[in-house]
Amino acid sequence: MGFATSTMSYTTWEVLSGPLPEHRQDLLDGLVRGRIGGIDVGVGRDRAAGFAVFDDPLETGFEEANVFFDPLVLFCFRMDRLTVPPSTLKLYIRKRIAENLAATRRERMPRAEREELIEAVRHDLLRKAIPAISTYDAVWDMSSGRLRLFTTSAAVREEFVTRCREYLGVELRALDTVGVLETRLDERELEEAFHLLPFRFGTGGALAGDEEEA
Repeated sequence: MGFATSTMSYTTWEVLSGPLPEHRQDLLDGLVRGRIGGIDVGVGRDRAAGFAVFDDPLETGFEEANVFFDPLVLFCFRMDRLTVPPSTLKLYIRKRIAENLAATRRERMPRAEREELIEAVRHDLLRKAIPAISTYDAVWDMSSGRLRLFTTSAAVREEFVTRCREYLGVELRALDTVGVLETRLDERELEEAFHLLPFRFGTGGALAGDEEEA
């Protein structure tokens, strides 16, 4: 979560374009289109991501009453993933191989057949698993035009930004060290500044040792 629990690890963006404050239905429609769906192991998907209701991430029924808290727009970004503990998977694979060899009266199994069996066991276990759910509060201040997502994970941020663009029609610019400099400096000045800053490329410009940008 984050916002509701006063967690201080978050990423801030400037909203460059998107639904205006008075166009509430457009935003609601976008949240519905981008809401999280189910995981389909049958087509090779062991994870899902999307929007959910802020105060109840298990719900995806977006309404004005659970999204708009003027001037804030509140929702959450949810990521579900099915996993099988490696030790559990190993035990089931060993058992299935032993059963297969006994049934076919063989001592060894061809490599291709073994790999196919391993994948089948993994899929069977995934179908029985309950997904691990991770949720991240999203707080959009319409008055300031800033949006915060309460995580600093690069992978989560990337997927969130992509989903905002695709389903909400929202373009975001990171308000981190890199994002601010890019709006203030020309190309030559930017290159010079990069050599002076102790930040890690590819992590949204987070300064070394820092977890957030205000």
